[in-house]
Amino acid sequence: MVYDLKRYELFGWDYEFHSPLTDAEVNWFARYAEKAAGPALALACGSGRLLVKLAERGFEVHGLDLCPAMLDLARERVDKADPKVRSRIHLHRGDMTDFDLGRQFPLVFIADNSFRELKTRDQLLACLHCIHRHLQPQGTFLLVERRFEPHRFPNGRREFCWSDPITNPKTGETIRRRGELQYHAGTKTMTGTFFYKITQPDGTETSEECTFDAPILFKEDYLDLFTAAGFTARITVNYEDRADDGQSPYLCFLCRKKG
Repeated sequence: MVYDLKRYELFGWDYEFHSPLTDAEVNWFARYAEKAAGPALALACGSGRLLVKLAERGFEVHGLDLCPAMLDLARERVDKADPKVRSRIHLHRGDMTDFDLGRQFPLVFIADNSFRELKTRDQLLACLHCIHRHLQPQGTFLLVERRFEPHRFPNGRREFCWSDPITNPKTGETIRRRGELQYHAGTKTMTGTFFYKITQPDGTETSEECTFDAPILFKEDYLDLFTAAGFTARITVNYEDRADDGQSPYLCFLCRKKG
């Protein structure tokens, strides 16, 4: 399967600046890792920031990602950790729609909207089937997705102005970005472009454009996918054990194998 990884290869390092990891998020995943009492598998693990936080709390974690640049960031982060923490982290390169680690886990999770990196229903189901095979019979699969809010797209469009400058601590380059997004209600998809201005330490300026497309999934769509892949699901919101209020920005799905 072919993926467009340009945005992550060039600018994946900036994600944690635009979407910082919160204590509530770490605590929520840690709570389920403690209940699992065994190794956890994180798909689309990115820069490894959540993996390291969980390993610091004593949990063994495996992370899988397809993007070499993101895995490089993860390795750099792991290498800076305490030796005991490093020993608990295992990184794998792979496609989350088609992977085989040769074992099952008591906990599998996909954090912070990464599931929608997959474009089609077939790809989404292929990922869930892989998770089903890698999940222990009584295990838990956690998925966190940001609720899609159509009202944020008046006339089907949404724009982000130029961000404040962010400096890459490794290279010294500074970037700013803005975005133009389009919501296609008929096909339940979103397309768009992120525009980047890059300033090198010597003052040289360049620009890049990174396009993307993603499916739009509402709560009912997730539940339909889980059922088709052999899961039952319970929904909570905002990393709290409370029922969906229809407004909270984060949908947290707690899934188990049927039967």
